[in-house]
Amino acid sequence: MPLLVLTKSLIITFCLAITLPFCTNAKENTEHQKLDSLFSNAVKSPTVPGINVAIADSSGVVWAKGYGIADIENNVAMTAKHKMRIGSVAKLITVAGMMRQVEQGELDLDAPVKRYVSSWPELMPTITLRQLASHSSGIRHYNSQEEFLLNENYDSVVDSLELFKHDPLLFAPGTEYKYSTFAFSLIAAAMEGASSGKSFKQIITAQVLEPLNLDDTVFDDQADIIPLRQRPYHVKDGKLINAPQSDHSYKYAGGGFLATPSDISQFAVAHTQPGFLAEQTRKEMLSRATLTDGTDLPYGIGWMIDFDNFINRSYYVNNPKAQELMASFDNAVMHSGGSNGGTTMMILCRDHNRAITVVKNVDGEYSADVVLLALEGLRFYHM
Repeated sequence: MPLLVLTKSLIITFCLAITLPFCTNAKENTEHQKLDSLFSNAVKSPTVPGINVAIADSSGVVWAKGYGIADIENNVAMTAKHKMRIGSVAKLITVAGMMRQVEQGELDLDAPVKRYVSSWPELMPTITLRQLASHSSGIRHYNSQEEFLLNENYDSVVDSLELFKHDPLLFAPGTEYKYSTFAFSLIAAAMEGASSGKSFKQIITAQVLEPLNLDDTVFDDQADIIPLRQRPYHVKDGKLINAPQSDHSYKYAGGGFLATPSDISQFAVAHTQPGFLAEQTRKEMLSRATLTDGTDLPYGIGWMIDFDNFINRSYYVNNPKAQELMASFDNAVMHSGGSNGGTTMMILCRDHNRAITVVKNVDGEYSADVVLLALEGLRFYHM
């Protein structure tokens, strides 16, 4: 008998049977049926290979499931245990490690970064870790798609600073706001400089991954054999293609992690609970940063505060449903992530100590909006 080749519909049917059995009562069963319908419909789009989603609260992961396909060429169904490219959600992992170092007296948020990074140019204006983490440092973001898709290996975080450290700042530190992934590479270098010879990877492992038992969060090294790594896809001219190869060693801190949504949702909830970080630290991280003139920013320390970064975007500003969903969470913090072959949204509702993470293994795709999916999924628990 010839080998059966699974179609997408068959894979999806199989995948829907694979979930983590967290339902404990009739109400949760009803909500999970609604969630099933929401995400099952999302992966019916021909440009959405797969979606991975997890919801957690103070009791742990309450629901996690994979939908669609993790690997098209090998007919692999998406599961809750697949490790996804989380893009800029990596920044939150980085600042968690940084703030642990601050609590331990290794770092000062308001000290010049030059104190910790000896190779940072002497003639640069003074920049602090607080400014770097709130996107008010003046350091630039990617300057091209080619830079975003860089496929060059860097042996160290300090080496990766060569990409931007000689470029002029966009503005005087603390005077304006401009999103920057490279700012987080400089944070990583400072973390290393303050830690007596430990690498950024070692610091993150010791300060974040191990204390929170994030066993399914790893660095996105393309040469490593990583079990249950998603395959990344891109949409070009309306069709799915394999995403190009890219090496994330130049931006681990800002966009170079793989993780399950379950890990990320549990990580987020840890920022509402005692133990991982001190209460004052959590408050500082999740409060709006300010410019030198007192202007509030849409960021705290790494975290997006409320929906300022989304509510006026062209996709949502004339969308009543989107506006209503965002307005229904008036005490939320979050971060999105756009990566090469991945799109992520994580929202933490502080009123209910509950987080949702939604990741699809494709970029350049707009039929399944992870922001709206995350909002809808989280609201099922609040109705």
